[in-house]
Amino acid sequence: IGDMLGHVLDWTTLRNFLPEGMDTPLQRRAALAATFAATLELARNGNIELRQEGVFAPIYLRRAMPRVPVEPTEL
Repeated sequence: IGDMLGHVLDWTTLRNFLPEGMDTPLQRRAALAATFAATLELARNGNIELRQEGVFAPIYLRRAMPRVPVEPTEL
């Protein structure tokens, strides 16, 4: 997923990252669960951002925007 996100510039649904060839419902659910678990890990590490507009709505992800370190100000 992390490698694939290097080519994606905007919010994309999680389903776009599922592997091809998942023919049975069980295979598709297993692939979705594994892909979702991987995205949670990437989000936790700050590599991606996740967004969901409502309960059972599609989950969107994108590469995280670089964070600019903030230097403490002197008082």
